[in-house]
Amino acid sequence: MILEPDGSEYDWMVGYDAPAEKFEARLQKSLEGKDTFKSLSAAYAKNPQDVAGVFGLARKHAERRDQAKAVEKFKEVIALDPEGKAGSYTMEYADITVSYTQYAEYAIATQNASGPKADMEPVKAFIKKYPDSPLVKIAYRQMGYYYGQQASKEEAAKYFAEYTAKYPNDARAADMWLARIIKDKDPLEQGQALVDKITELTSDNPVPDMNRDIADFYLLKGDKAKAEEIYGQDFIDGKVSGIAYDIASYATFWLDQEANKDSAVAMAELAHKLQPDNAYFLRQLAAAYVKTGKEDKALAVFGPDYLKGVAGDANAVYGYASFWSGQGKNLESALEAAKKAVELRPKANYFWSTLSDVYLKLKNYPEALQAAEKAVELTEGPYQARMKQKVEAIKKAQAEEKK
Repeated sequence: MILEPDGSEYDWMVGYDAPAEKFEARLQKSLEGKDTFKSLSAAYAKNPQDVAGVFGLARKHAERRDQAKAVEKFKEVIALDPEGKAGSYTMEYADITVSYTQYAEYAIATQNASGPKADMEPVKAFIKKYPDSPLVKIAYRQMGYYYGQQASKEEAAKYFAEYTAKYPNDARAADMWLARIIKDKDPLEQGQALVDKITELTSDNPVPDMNRDIADFYLLKGDKAKAEEIYGQDFIDGKVSGIAYDIASYATFWLDQEANKDSAVAMAELAHKLQPDNAYFLRQLAAAYVKTGKEDKALAVFGPDYLKGVAGDANAVYGYASFWSGQGKNLESALEAAKKAVELRPKANYFWSTLSDVYLKLKNYPEALQAAEKAVELTEGPYQARMKQKVEAIKKAQAEEKK
């Protein structure tokens, strides 16, 4: 709430979303007098025929859940512009744009779509009047909460059959019906059909709360093993892994842009915390520290002490050597790792190639050349040409050094 010195209401904002700067921007906009309750009220007093101003005031009251005042103003919008030609409103969170009038009718129709005295008839009338409106899908979902909890079993079955038929590829519609079937413990055959549909629609990206409903359904059927398969350890491990990769990608992106560095490092740390045994996230964290001038932290998490702990793991020591070779830092330790890698797997051509890279960074051309030639010897097919190019590049660098 923002109040005038005399205690009268100047403006209000309902709801908070991170980051804090986003909320601060909303507050600043209000303090500048943009679309505030006071400015909208003043504009209305000056020109009560301005549809955009009346609509803004209606939305301001609706934001505060003051239904009586919101409906009063929405009715004025409809009376002033019954054809819906005076302007449009965009619901940013849903990326939907409709006329002021259509939204006003929707707001009035759905004002009693929930609660103990819920009334679906006005919502149905709105859908009948505007069958092609982008608001119809939202209206169906709002009714779904009523039919999922309050309506009779028979009414719910009829409604959800209509809802899912209208939106056959909407997993949320199917899930709302499934939740109602779980509540009623019947009909299980229809429940299984919905489970199959949800699984099909979300196969590429399972939705946690939907998987929970599916698990509930299988428990209702007495199939605990299936519930575990759908919503057990494998499911949550996959989700955690996916989140870790997403936030690590975010960190890499912003560090490459040399922006949002604090946030990027924090996300690299979180990814490693979520997947502490995954060497990829450890390397990403070390890279984040190096890119932000925190080489001591990089060495603390991915330095010589780490190398001691993985000395018998060929892939781990190779990854370590490759990382530090690429960074051009900690090269003596990288050399130790590269030597250990070829010792553990002497026929791995790319291990020898990395050993060559480390020697080259240390300007030890004879050893770099020898390791590169060994890589050529072990390589077949199109990659051999690339390895031969590396040999020639080392020879050229060695010649330049002699000059």
